[in-house]
Order: sequence, then C-alpha cells, then structure tokens
Amino acid sequence: MTTPFPVLRLAILGATDAVESTYLPTLTTLKSHFDILALHSSKIETAQHCQKLFNIPNITTAPEDILNSVEVDVILNLFPFEYHEKYTIAALEAGKHVMVEVPLSMTIHSLRQIRNATTKVVNARSSPGENTGAPRVFVGCARRYAPCYTDIFKKELANLDRIHYARCRNIAGPLQIPAHHTNGVNKRNGTNGTNEVNGHTDTDEFQNLLVDIFGSDDITPDRVAFCRFLGSLGCHDLSLMRESLGFPDAVSCVSITEPFYSANFHYTDDSDVDGHPFTLFYEAGVDALPRCDAHLTVYGARKTLTVEYDFPHPGEAAGKERSVKVTVEEMDMGEEQSNGHGDGTAVNGSGNRNGNGTATGVVRPRVKRTEYVSTCEEAYNRELRALHSYCTGETGPEVKTTPEDALNDLRLLHMIFSHYDRQCGTIRTPLG
Repeated sequence: MTTPFPVLRLAILGATDAVESTYLPTLTTLKSHFDILALHSSKIETAQHCQKLFNIPNITTAPEDILNSVEVDVILNLFPFEYHEKYTIAALEAGKHVMVEVPLSMTIHSLRQIRNATTKVVNARSSPGENTGAPRVFVGCARRYAPCYTDIFKKELANLDRIHYARCRNIAGPLQIPAHHTNGVNKRNGTNGTNEVNGHTDTDEFQNLLVDIFGSDDITPDRVAFCRFLGSLGCHDLSLMRESLGFPDAVSCVSITEPFYSANFHYTDDSDVDGHPFTLFYEAGVDALPRCDAHLTVYGARKTLTVEYDFPHPGEAAGKERSVKVTVEEMDMGEEQSNGHGDGTAVNGSGNRNGNGTATGVVRPRVKRTEYVSTCEEAYNRELRALHSYCTGETGPEVKTTPEDALNDLRLLHMIFSHYDRQCGTIRTPLG
C-alpha cells in the first residue's frame, strides 16, 4: 500500500484575475498535494469571485491575515516583482514555504536579503525541539516545466551535433485590462506610468529598485521601461533561454525602442573540443495584435528545434487551447509521401518539378517535421508538483527553479543592464 502524499495547506497572496485561469484550476486537480485554504486580493470583488468559483474557505484584502495564519504551510506570492523581497521575507519569517514567480529578485541586495532570511530561519529551527522542516523558496517559471520542453526539446538539444544560431522571440498582443491586473506591465502601447498594483502604487518600491540597479542619476524612461519589461514577461524568456543554452559569454547590441526590445547574446558551443561560437538574437515587445508569437529556436547543421509557448494573459483560460509546442525539423531523404511540410515547394511525391525530385529524376531532400504538444495546464501541473516535492521531500518532478538557479537569472539581467550602460557611456562599479 502506497503512503499518501502530505497535503500542504496553501494560501495565495496578491491574487489577480490571472489566478482564476492559471493556478486555481490546476490546484483543484491536485487535491492529493494541496488544500487551498485562503486567498488574498486587494480587490474584494476578485477575492469573492474566486471564492465562489473554487470554494475557497477564507478570503481577505489584508496580506497580514495570510502571513499570520498558523494553518498555512505554503504561500503563493503573486505580488509584482518589486514586492517580492518584502512579502517573501515576511512569509519566511512567519514559517511558511514560498513560491514566487521569476524573477525572484532584480538586485543583488534584494536577493541577498532573501537568502539571509532563509538562513536565519534555518538556524532558528536547528535548536532542539524545533521543527527541522525549515521554510524554503521556490521560483515559478511554468514554461520550464512543460513536459514537451523537458522530455523532448532538451533531449533533442543535447544530441544536436553543433549549434550554428539561435533565436528567442516574445511578441505579445495587448494587455487591455485594468492596471491592478497587469502587475504594472505594458498598457496597450507598452508604456509604464505610476500604476496601482494590488492596492499599492509602485512609486516607492519600484523607484528604490531602479536606484539599486542603475543609480540615482541614470533612471531614464528607457531604463524604466526595459526594467519593467524584463522583470515581468522578459525574464520568463531569459530563464528558459538560459536553461536551454547555458549562460552566455557576452551580450551586445542592446536596443530599446519602447515597447520593443532586442539584444544579441554570444555563446560558445562546447559540444566538441574545438568549441564553436554562435549567436542568439532576442527580440520582444507588445503590439496591438491579439496573438502571442513566442518561441525559442535553435539551428543545427541538419536539425532545427523550436519550442513555442502560448501562455494565457490574465482572464484567459489555461486549458487545452493554450499550449507549449516543440517542433523538430530535420532532413528526410526518403521518397515516400510527404506530410505536407516542406521547403516551400509543393511536395506530392510524384518525382516531377512540383514534387520531391527534378526533371532528371534526382531526389531532393525534404523536411521531416515532428510536433509534440503539452497544454499549459500540464506545465502548471508539473510545476506545482515540483513545488510540493521541494517543500516535503517527497518524490516528484525535478526541481529546477531554486534560489540558487535564480541567482543566474539575476546575473543575466545585470549583464544586459551593464552592457546597455556601456552603450550609453555610463561607467559604474558592478551592480548591487
């Protein structure tokens, strides 16, 4: 007889409409892992709506009610990134495990404060008679847990003979929703003013964060917009890129033309002893078209790998219509009927000019295209089961998004900011 999983009592802090279509539906399918005990939102209407839909026992508009509850084991901290440090440390000091979405922090000082709080709690619990299961911090990035990414894309990438080029893109449609549901990110045209976010104005916390990163004399509108974008949508792209390809050697050509951003990342492919350089081009932004054009593509000599992700905006469902798709394209020299995906020439297998050959009968190579799909719900499911195993020590999916891993996200962000400073002629000591 198998031993049942310990059920963690979970509370949500800083809920917006997004939680209704992402985390809450997935959590209801994991009743053997989590019990949703309470939900906080600055908007009582949001809290009441979620309570009614998902039968949540307790709702509140006061964060302290969640933090001080002795019944809560783990807190899902959904506040925007400038509040990650404040509420993550408060949860740790209250003895709770915490899940917070990437980026865990955007400054070295803030990350150090979170790590110090974790160490302090561990040391406090090491005395005789104390519970040794000290609180832990888990960093959320659902696309890195999508089954087709973990099980297919990464394995295919590991077997790629040599990487010649890569491209990462995230051009999203408009977020035409109230400011308190956007986490302060990208109004219709991608601009960022002083917004209300979960009942807070971002003036003080965000301003302090900008000073930490850029210094008090260099907070230009471009830097503000770029920081806000990377701290929300962009950091998810960079985290997936980093897990896939490793940490880049350098960054160049950082471009900010709000609401669009781009940069070149330079790598060394060490799959053989010689080591070959390659470049990844990153482009991202927000426009008025209602679609999500987001993917990472890696080009080898004989194979191209793509992972596409279409995660929902707030208020949209994360069900089967939203997905993560991996596409493997490789040469196919066979003469059998094509699946319809080729090199731009109509392929019918007849051997004529419109088919797989030429007038002389020479067989032309075709593209074999194989697709693997995971729903966004499956990605959130695996991510939350990884959270559970991380907090309980039970068997579960591999835990990839730890505070140690988040340090590399922070290093990459600062590499980008530092190069942009050099482009602008700003010379400073290392960030943080």
